[in-house]
Amino acid sequence: MGGTEGSSRVQWFKTNSSTLNGENELEAMSTSKVAKAFRIPLGAVGCYIVAKYTPMTPNGESGESVYVITERVVETLPPSLNFLSITGDYSEGGILTASYGYIGGQEGKSIYNWYLHEVENDMGTLIHEVSGLLQYRVTKDAIGKFISFQCIPVRDDGIVGEPRTCLGQERIRPGSPRLLALQIVGDAVEGTILSVEKNYWGGEEGDSVFRWFQTSSDGSQCEIRGASGSSYMPTVDDIGFFISVSCEPVRNDWARGPIVLSEQIGPIVAGPPTCQSLEFLGSIMEGQRLSFIASYIGGERGDCLHEWFRLKANGIKEKLSSDEFIDLTLDDVGRSIELVYTPIRKDGIKGNSRSIISDEISPADPVGLALVIPDCHQNQEIVPQKTYFGGQEGVGKYTWHRTKTKPNGLVLTDISSSSEDVVMCGQTFSTYTPSLEDVGAYLVLQWLPTRVDGQSGKPLVAISSSAVIP
Repeated sequence: MGGTEGSSRVQWFKTNSSTLNGENELEAMSTSKVAKAFRIPLGAVGCYIVAKYTPMTPNGESGESVYVITERVVETLPPSLNFLSITGDYSEGGILTASYGYIGGQEGKSIYNWYLHEVENDMGTLIHEVSGLLQYRVTKDAIGKFISFQCIPVRDDGIVGEPRTCLGQERIRPGSPRLLALQIVGDAVEGTILSVEKNYWGGEEGDSVFRWFQTSSDGSQCEIRGASGSSYMPTVDDIGFFISVSCEPVRNDWARGPIVLSEQIGPIVAGPPTCQSLEFLGSIMEGQRLSFIASYIGGERGDCLHEWFRLKANGIKEKLSSDEFIDLTLDDVGRSIELVYTPIRKDGIKGNSRSIISDEISPADPVGLALVIPDCHQNQEIVPQKTYFGGQEGVGKYTWHRTKTKPNGLVLTDISSSSEDVVMCGQTFSTYTPSLEDVGAYLVLQWLPTRVDGQSGKPLVAISSSAVIP
């Protein structure tokens, strides 16, 4: 009262006493202001609030100040959050930071948790490693998922408020592919395997691209053709050169990172002469030619040794040859062949011998190679001349015929049914003694060559060159 009010002023205080005993016992919480509203600070909890009002006229004349005190002390609100947010980089390796506003007395040890979500509305999986932290460095296992942060406000007296959760704005993206480290592991020796040891970063690795290089002592470099894997075995062509490898990191979605070149290893030195692999070429059968193929490393190849042995049943080895091949014979049937290969470098250095042993040599199919009937005379035993091939010969089947007319070659293939003139005159035995009935007739012998195990071959037929002489 007192005319028109001007810019009256208010100043706020707090006090521990419920009665006013002068301004000296009050603690100011603001300066004297025109504004009448006042937000009670946390420091006023447990105290009484006092407002000092100083009226003023429009011309600046002030009146006597008056005081008013609250009826009870200021109480705290229950703990709660007035905002919650996540900021930062939503990609692998990025840092996300959670921020919140706490109200409700003095904050105690509020509870922080981060969660991973396959979809936006699922329950999520707790990330134990960052519980209690306001920052999270995004890891590889979060790629493609959503991130959320939950805060449970806790007052210093242990009172717990309602939890509040903030979900990230987007799914976590993989980081750009790159290599954190790249080196070659292995010895700089011909024939040993050099491997790539690398540390890839940036999502799930796909088919990263490797290239191997050969560098001479003068620094000139060329790519090694055909070397595109994560390992490489130096050859004789690499001796004296340095080896390096480059890697272009590729993510599984084909995103590519910067190419990294390793340090060089070398120079490559010749390895000891070594036979890496040794195998037979050819059929393990009587009558076949057996050779071999050997893989050599260890500098420039010299005149390597190769020796063939026949292994007998009593364990004795019989040397057969030092040629590039052997022809298997009847003597080899039922036995094994051993090849001993000794690698020798051009400078004469010998390596360790390597050997391989064949399966038992199998016999060939029984075959009659030749059959000849000598001149025939009455009452003189005929012993035909024959040549057999195909394992150990058994007891063959022999059938003798006579015919007045000398058959041609086509008829000989089925002599028993070729003509009514053909008469069987003897069977079973390989020899035959012509009788009077045979005089003037031609003799025909059909031989069924048979192996000792009973297997038979195709029949062979022979005819005497002249009729039986009396």
